[in-house]
Amino acid sequence: MPQRTMANLDYSYISTELQPLVGRFFDKFYELRTGVFRLKFGRDNIIIELGVRLHLTKYIEEAPEASNFTMKLRKELKGKKLSALSQHGKDRIIIFDFEGTQLIAEMFGEGNLALVRDGKILAVYSRKKWKGRELTARAEYAFPPSQTKSMEEIFNSVAPIGAALRDLNIGMDYARAILADAGIPDSKPTNSLSKEEKNSLESSYKKLMETLSPKVIYAEENKPAGFSLFGEGKEFPTLSEALDEYYGIPTPQEEAEEKKGKTEEKERLLRMLETQEKRFEELKKESEEEKKSGDFIYENFEEIQKIIDLYKKGGMNSIEELANKKGWKLNKEKRELEIL
Repeated sequence: MPQRTMANLDYSYISTELQPLVGRFFDKFYELRTGVFRLKFGRDNIIIELGVRLHLTKYIEEAPEASNFTMKLRKELKGKKLSALSQHGKDRIIIFDFEGTQLIAEMFGEGNLALVRDGKILAVYSRKKWKGRELTARAEYAFPPSQTKSMEEIFNSVAPIGAALRDLNIGMDYARAILADAGIPDSKPTNSLSKEEKNSLESSYKKLMETLSPKVIYAEENKPAGFSLFGEGKEFPTLSEALDEYYGIPTPQEEAEEKKGKTEEKERLLRMLETQEKRFEELKKESEEEKKSGDFIYENFEEIQKIIDLYKKGGMNSIEELANKKGWKLNKEKRELEIL
């Protein structure tokens, strides 16, 4: 079962929950793995998993060597104070404002991070381009279009109520919760709703917004199966704690990938070690042979010098005569003399 991602309403709640961080100084920024980051403020750490979640976490993962994007962000935010933290409208966009330099976390779709100053993009995690919108360094930053509607505006729709409620920009899980609480099927055409049904939907929406409370839903074996701000489940003091409980670190797949990576690295190092040991033995053997040759030359220096002098005077013929006399082996073509 795929993990649930944070909805618009979850980001609204978390942006309020993170307000105590305003006024704190930027400490460090890490890229933990592809699309997963940690933003540090002293002892507090925010995990940002693009397209999935953004919240305070107690789980601290080790980070690999900093990427160019990470180094750029650290340089631009060094010594700056978080002057504001907000959600853009009701969209899945969180803005960290560091005294005019903004780190904008776009959490919809695959997600993205952009560092912006004076409306210009200083750095972007993933370069993207659409008609009328571009996320590349030095380009003008523009927020994506938003179409949040009020409940009154939604009632003017001709679409099924389940689809129409999407424009509340709270997330479909919460829209379905409103419909379930109001007892209205999501396939019913919005323009066919009675006055009583509309009142019931408005009442359920108001009830939802007034009773938001972080919860985790558990499945069999007491394993977290979901999270919500509404309905049944185990209550948590904060949404961050509920999300930590739900997501944990790392997921089984990430553990498997990490284990696989470590196994491959271990095998690579073992192969390298084996190659180095083999080469060491070869060099050791070569060294021993060279030592033997050196010792032989030292022990027979006078004899070898005589052979050299004889060759200089009479050439190979004189060496051949000496070899025949001594019983040595001579290869005239290779000019090799084996002294027995």
